[in-house]
Amino acid sequence: MNSREISNFQQLIKLHPLLKDEQRDRITIMISGKKFIVQNRQLKVFPETLLGNEDKRRIFYDNKLHVYRFNRHPSIFESILYYYLNPGILIRPPHIEPEIFYDELRFWNIDESLIETFIEEDMIPLDNIRFLPVQKWRRIIWKTLMYPESIHFPYSELVIGICILTTLLSSIPFIGEIIPTVTELNKLQNILNVEQIFFPLYIRSFYIIEILSITIFSIELNLRIISAPNFSLIIYDIINFLDLIIILSSSICLISYHLHNIRYINNFLSFYYWLLILKSFRIYRLARYMLRLRLLYKTIAICLNEICALIISVIFCMLLFGTLIYIIDNSEPESNTRNILDGFWLAFITLTTLGYGDIYPRSFEARIAAGLCALIGIIIFSMPTTIIFIKYTKLIQNKWKQNRNIRYLISS
Repeated sequence: MNSREISNFQQLIKLHPLLKDEQRDRITIMISGKKFIVQNRQLKVFPETLLGNEDKRRIFYDNKLHVYRFNRHPSIFESILYYYLNPGILIRPPHIEPEIFYDELRFWNIDESLIETFIEEDMIPLDNIRFLPVQKWRRIIWKTLMYPESIHFPYSELVIGICILTTLLSSIPFIGEIIPTVTELNKLQNILNVEQIFFPLYIRSFYIIEILSITIFSIELNLRIISAPNFSLIIYDIINFLDLIIILSSSICLISYHLHNIRYINNFLSFYYWLLILKSFRIYRLARYMLRLRLLYKTIAICLNEICALIISVIFCMLLFGTLIYIIDNSEPESNTRNILDGFWLAFITLTTLGYGDIYPRSFEARIAAGLCALIGIIIFSMPTTIIFIKYTKLIQNKWKQNRNIRYLISS
């Protein structure tokens, strides 16, 4: 053995206690069959987490294999391990859905303030918890009215079909009222040879359908209130307020129908137009039974920032190009833009690519400005539309994942 080998051997003997301590400090973690070896001192950097606290992780220890066994996502655990090896740095793998990643972070007891940075505004928790009342009869009513899809097939489809059919039938009297009210009022007066038409107008069959619809809506709302496990579930559901508005507006119309016949109320027509607007809310009852319609409303609510940015951009471009087209085209003797407001209207219908044709540029320079306005309008409207579509698609995917983890809890 030469002097160099002897020197290396002596250094190895000196390092032996350190190597032995390092070997003793190693722990083996098994994640769904994939093995990871890490130093315990690196995990103790975050003692409040599951891996950093020996007492918390002890229940996952396998005494036979001398490893910690976890049935978790291996790819996400690599990010968790990177969080320990590079303290405080947490990166979500791009192929992992945010809900799944968020659920794993909660399992490993990662710092809540750090988890919040990964929470997206359109995320849906994977744990879909639905509360039910204690009494069995209330539980049956609540599930039938609020979660009809939870009833065994084919009763679920039957309940949803009846509710949708009732809503659609209730719209028939509304259509029968609004058509003569808005379109043919004067002609109808001449045909009937009367000086004044009293509203609402009800054919006998429509009158019966209206009474039945109000009765069904009232019974349904009362049953929902009686069977609710918690009254807050009724308060925070906007569709219940829509039902209340529908019932009140329709009831007032029916009462006014009888009062008109005995000439107790005059000048009711102006107020009746507002009642028609309130009665039109009944079509929104379909949102309770049509998932994709509800998700569309939620997507619009999530994308309010993008919609506000779109409106501001449209106003800015409308002012800019409207003024520009008016100044350029106003010198033409046959110009359509008689004032600055016409220029704003031309810029708006060009931005939105409507082009009614009532106002159009005449000069060559104004047409170039209008063409540039149309190109900018396409760009402005395409970006928010794409964002809304992506958000809507993502909400559908999240809802599908959430429906696989539905849990019912009895509310005391």
